[in-house]
Amino acid sequence: MNSAEKLKLAMETIEFPVYYDSDGQSVRDANGMMVCDIRGWSKIQFMTQSEDRQDAIGALIANLLNQSGRNFNGSEVLKSIAS
Repeated sequence: MNSAEKLKLAMETIEFPVYYDSDGQSVRDANGMMVCDIRGWSKIQFMTQSEDRQDAIGALIANLLNQSGRNFNGSEVLKSIAS
């Protein structure tokens, strides 16, 4: 499966919008399906505000996925990946 096919499959699987669940430390779709787990304790645990940093990263990932979902227009996105 090439990159374009993988992207199309992922976009068909995820029900947008997605959100970050700080209690479960995961990104979930509109139906509650876990899209990804957020685990960043290797270096983050030694930084100040470690829990806030992990939550900020989770929220960032959810926002980026939502932007991709809104901008997903099969042909445009797939063309950019193919080139």
